[in-house]
Amino acid sequence: MMMQGSKAWPAVKDAAGLLRAPQRTLPLIRALVSDAAGICFAQPHLYSYSKTRRSTEATLEALLRWIFDAQRSDGGIAAYYSLLSGYSSSYPEVTGYLIPTLYDFAREFPDRAVASEAASAAARATDWLLELQMPGGAFPGGVRAVPSQPSIFNSGQILHGLIRAHSETDDSEIYRAAVRAGDWLVEMQQPDGSWSGPGAYQSAAHVYYSMVAWPLALLSQETGDSRYRDSAEKNLDWVLSRFRPNGWISGINLQGHPDYLHFIAYALQGALECAALLQRNDAVEVVANPAWILLRQFETNKFLSGAYDGSFTNGHRFVCLTGNAQVSYVWLRLFEITGDLRYLNAALKMNEMVKDRIPVQGKPGIVGGLAGSYPIWGCYQPLRYISWGCKFFADALLLEQGVKRSFDSSLVGALACAS
Repeated sequence: MMMQGSKAWPAVKDAAGLLRAPQRTLPLIRALVSDAAGICFAQPHLYSYSKTRRSTEATLEALLRWIFDAQRSDGGIAAYYSLLSGYSSSYPEVTGYLIPTLYDFAREFPDRAVASEAASAAARATDWLLELQMPGGAFPGGVRAVPSQPSIFNSGQILHGLIRAHSETDDSEIYRAAVRAGDWLVEMQQPDGSWSGPGAYQSAAHVYYSMVAWPLALLSQETGDSRYRDSAEKNLDWVLSRFRPNGWISGINLQGHPDYLHFIAYALQGALECAALLQRNDAVEVVANPAWILLRQFETNKFLSGAYDGSFTNGHRFVCLTGNAQVSYVWLRLFEITGDLRYLNAALKMNEMVKDRIPVQGKPGIVGGLAGSYPIWGCYQPLRYISWGCKFFADALLLEQGVKRSFDSSLVGALACAS
């Protein structure tokens, strides 16, 4: 996620907050020293073949509690917790696509007390978003604390949340809001299938808007309206035309920024989920090419670069933890679709590595959070624990749980047949 108006070094505008709240100085120093020590005394990007001391279930609960702490009094969820300035205001985009994650957790652990808390948080988030919808059906960009214009990407991510909220509640108001958002997105789409101009980030067409096509494909299933499916397919075709034979994806188009792994993973994730919903095996094969290149880099170099400059061969020397979580999710989905165990193997290693980056102690906003970068001063969202990072890592771990159950069940069945 690139917050509208943000820069490559958002910590600069947070610095004044440290002067207003000197109690944040000690947590800041601890975070800086911890990451510096990791770099001085170990290979910071090496994944481990041994498991972390925290289980997947415990990590999921820690991530969930971070999200609970980040939910503001209005029902929206903060974009981040800054070591310099504390929590941001509620952020519509992240609040929208956290709704499916919250419901997924409640479904995964129905017997836990936090399951009802997760469902309640999702309902509060939905109510807040319904208040923000604009007359034309769009949702605003930016944090809620500043005036904003309609946002295509934010509207797509909020649409995803509304679709899930409706499937959980069967609330007609939520359904109508989802349809209005879908209609606006179809109206804003360019003839070539992209989204650009008013409402698009920096007014440019972006391949990572495949994450907008995905909820439109879901909306078509929910409503039976083929217009949304057609819109999703048009965007998918446009996105696939930007995938190069060497695996690179052109058209991320972040003016003034490198191509962060987070946005590369967005493009892969949205295109792959569209391909699955639209039953496009050709699209799965196209997405698998860069996903496989990233897998080989991870296995060979023991890390993925946090950003790239025009190819997968020229990477920046920091880790974008959110991008790692999303790539793990893509590998797990490719394992589900193709059955290739190498995707599962890489995803499990990646998840173990990212678990090691979750603080196990500290104050709310830090403990259970996922930083934008490792080391924490890296150039993607430096000195911040970000809500979308927690969301995408929770998604990867929830998918890991489901994949393991399915895999174990298949193995038991195969052994039973063999005997």
